[in-house]
Amino acid sequence: MTALFPSPKDVPPRWGNLTNGLTLGGLGLLVFGVVSGVPGSDSSGQKLAALLLLVAAGFAWVGWVLVRNAGSEAALAACLVVIAAAGGALAVFSPIALVFPGVASMAAASRWPLAPSVGVGGAGMVALLIATAANGNNFAIVSGGLAAVFSGIIVGLTRRQAIEHADQMTRLELASDRADVERTRAELLGERNHLARELHDVLAHTLAALSLQLEAFATIVDAEPETSPKIRQQLERTRQLVREGLEEARGAVRALRDDAEPLEERLSRLAQQHQAAFDMAGVVRPLAPEAVLALYRVSQEALTNVVKHAPGGSASLSLTFSVDRVTVTIENDAPASNGTGSALGRSGGGFGLRGIAERVALLGGEVEAGAVPGGWRVSATVPVPEAAPARAPGNEDAPAG
Repeated sequence: MTALFPSPKDVPPRWGNLTNGLTLGGLGLLVFGVVSGVPGSDSSGQKLAALLLLVAAGFAWVGWVLVRNAGSEAALAACLVVIAAAGGALAVFSPIALVFPGVASMAAASRWPLAPSVGVGGAGMVALLIATAANGNNFAIVSGGLAAVFSGIIVGLTRRQAIEHADQMTRLELASDRADVERTRAELLGERNHLARELHDVLAHTLAALSLQLEAFATIVDAEPETSPKIRQQLERTRQLVREGLEEARGAVRALRDDAEPLEERLSRLAQQHQAAFDMAGVVRPLAPEAVLALYRVSQEALTNVVKHAPGGSASLSLTFSVDRVTVTIENDAPASNGTGSALGRSGGGFGLRGIAERVALLGGEVEAGAVPGGWRVSATVPVPEAAPARAPGNEDAPAG
C-alpha cells in the first residue's frame, strides 16, 4: 500500500467544511434514492442484503469524509474500496447505487495515479458482476457500472491535472517573484556599494586630509609658548571632532557595504565619548546594518541633545535585547537652572528627533521621547527577525561610562 499510493504531501489541497457538508448531503440524497429504488416485492432476505450493503457503503462514505484530510492513505483506500464494492453489489437492487463506485473512482483518480484509481473502480465492478450472477439479474446493468466507473476516473484525473497545473503555475510565479526580489536586491546592493565608494573617496579622504593639516598646525602651535591655552583647547576639540567625523564616515561606509560594526561596540564607544554610563541586557542578537545605524543615530542624537540642553548633567545609555526586538534607552538628569549651554540649546532646527523617528519607522520600529521624573528619556525599539541566531554576549554588565 505504501508503494502504491503517494505520500500525503503529493495529494490535492485539503477539503473545506463546506465541501464536506455537501458531500455528506449528497450521501443523504443517495441513500434516499437507493431506498426508494429497491423493489417492494423482493424477499426479506434480499431487502436485508440491500440494507446491509447500504449501511456498509454509507459508513465507508462517512469514513472517507473523515480521513481524507488526515493523511492516512491506507485508511482512505480502504474506505473507497468499500464504497465501490458495496455500491456495486447494491446496484442489482437499485441501479442508482452505481453512483457509489462512480464517486469512489472519481475520489481515487483525483488523489492518486491511474493504477490505484482503476483498482478502486475494479473492486466495484467485481462486486457488481458477482452480485448480478448470484441474483440472476440482467447483465445489462454491468454496462452502466462500467460507464459510472469510467466517468468517475475521467473526472477525477481531470481534476487532478487541473490541481497540478495550478500548483505548477503557483510555483512558477513564486520563482519569478523570488527572481525579481533577488534582482532588485542585487541592484540595491550595487547602488549602495557605489554610494559607499563615493562616500569613502570624497568625504573620508577630505576628513583624513583635514586631520593631517590639523596635526601639522598643532605641531606649530605647540612650538609657540605664547599661544593662549584657549586656542590650544579649541584646536584639540577641533581635532577630536575631525577624528570622530572620520570614524563616522568609515562607519557609514561599512553600513552601506553590509559590514557594520556590532551595535554594542559602537554604543559603548559613543557612551565613552559623552561620559555616559553604558549597560546592556539580554542575549545579543545580530542586527541588519540598517538597524545598527538607525539605533546608533538615535543614541547619537539623544546624547548630543544632552550636551545642548542639559550640560554638566549625568546621562546613561542602555541596550536591551529581547526575543523579537532590541531597544536603546537614553536618560539624563534635568538641565541645570543656571542657564549654562543656552546658546547650544537654541542651535539646530529642531528636526533631530523627528528625523531619527522617521528612520526607525522605516524599519518597523518606534521612538518615544519625553520627560520623566528628574530628567528626560529617549527610547527607540526595532524588531529583530525571528530567524536571527543569538550569539554569546560579552561583558554585558560592565559600565563603559
